[in-house]
This record gives sequence, C-alpha cells and structure tokens, in this order.
Amino acid sequence: MVKYTYLDVWIQNSVAHVVLNNSGEHNVFNSEMAQELGACARELQDRDDIKVIVLGTKGKNFSIGLSPDIAEDYRDESYAAITIATHAIEEWSRLPYPIVAAIKGICSSLALSLACVADLRYAAANAVFSVPEATWGLVPGGGITQRLPRLIGKGPALSLLLGGEILQSSQALQLGLVTKVTDEDLVWIEACQKAKQLANMSTLSMQYTKECLLKGSELSLEQALRLELDIYMLLQTSQDRMEGVHAFLEKRSPQFIGE
Repeated sequence: MVKYTYLDVWIQNSVAHVVLNNSGEHNVFNSEMAQELGACARELQDRDDIKVIVLGTKGKNFSIGLSPDIAEDYRDESYAAITIATHAIEEWSRLPYPIVAAIKGICSSLALSLACVADLRYAAANAVFSVPEATWGLVPGGGITQRLPRLIGKGPALSLLLGGEILQSSQALQLGLVTKVTDEDLVWIEACQKAKQLANMSTLSMQYTKECLLKGSELSLEQALRLELDIYMLLQTSQDRMEGVHAFLEKRSPQFIGE
C-alpha cells in the first residue's frame, strides 16, 4: 500500500482498513486529505486481494468536514478543496466492495457525505451528524443533497440540509442513517468484526448485490427488477454458488473463492 500522510491504510485478511488521521485538525477535509482519499479509492479499486473496506478515524471526531472558516474564505484554494473532496467521495461511491464506517464524535459537512457512501454505518453513542453549510450561506457538497434523502427520506434530510439541525446517534438509528449504535470504545472493534464476517462471504454475491441496489435506484422499477433477474441468472453458473449449495448440503461453512 502507498504511504499516506493523512490516512492510515492497511490490509489484513481481505479487509482494507482506512483511518482518517488528521485528528489535530478534527480530521478537516483540507485539499491534501481530500487528494489522498481519492488516491486511496483508486488504489483500492485496482487490488484483487480485498473483499471489504472498513473506514474509521483517529481522534475524538470522525471529521468536521469543511472548516467553518470556509464561509469567510473565497480563495481559489478553498474552492479547490471542495472540488477535490467531492471528486474523492464520488470515487469512493464507485468502489464495488462493501464499506463499513465506524463513526464517533462529530460527523459533519463533507464527512457526512463520505459516510453516506458507506453501506453500513456503526456509530458511537456520542456521535452527532450535521450539515452546517446552509448556515454559512453555502450549498452542501459532496453529493449529500442526493444521497442523504435516499437514505432517510426527503423530510428528515431537509431538516438537516436547510436548518442546520444536529442529529444525535439515537435519532440517526431511528431514521436508518445508522446501522447500529454502540459504545465509543467499541465502535471501531465492532465495525471491524462486521467487516471480517463479510469477508467470509462470496465476493461475487456481495458486489453484484451492491450493484443491483445502486444501479437499480437509478432505473425504473421494471428495469431494476430486470437487472436483478439478469444478475441472479448470471451467478447461477458461478463456482461460489455451487460451493454455497454444497456447503449447505454437507452442513459446513462455505469456502468462497470469488469465481
């Protein structure tokens, strides 16, 4: 793996661990960290030894996203940081692997945009979610205006996007933004345990299920159902599918190989 300045990245047992490491600045999305996030997504995309990604952070907060100073900063560098971060989040959204996020403390602004790209979100009891850009006179970026309503519905999303509302982890769980709430000391551990569990499943099954969900959401119901059926039939001839059947009949754990 490439050595990064603002990210800690390692691979173990087919799980890629990516940790935001700009904790002295509350993991703010500066241009450098945004560039590294994009580069990391491209590197992970090209690897064939990964089944799952777990995304976490060092420090007390997941990330404050944009710095509040951005509201008073109209320099080209600030625009560049937002643009680079938006592109990086889009690259993360195209990763075919399941992504499990471990969130604690503040998850705000572009950081919430990144968290919305994850497939499962584990949150500490002290986690809080917000999109403060509207209170700064800005339009939220990073795809949050499109992804958040798809996760929690238009009404709750508008409360966050327009009013600068702060969502507690318990509220986020009720809305479906968060998969599970746990203790702060356990959130990374439990996210990693879930990633390890997913890594034992069929790579083909997980990736194509994710493709059905993501691509299907952009199609009509009829087209989405056709896509699901086509992919179902495609996997009927896979070795993983046969291994799953044999393992069930033989009452043992399957050994998937991703073929």
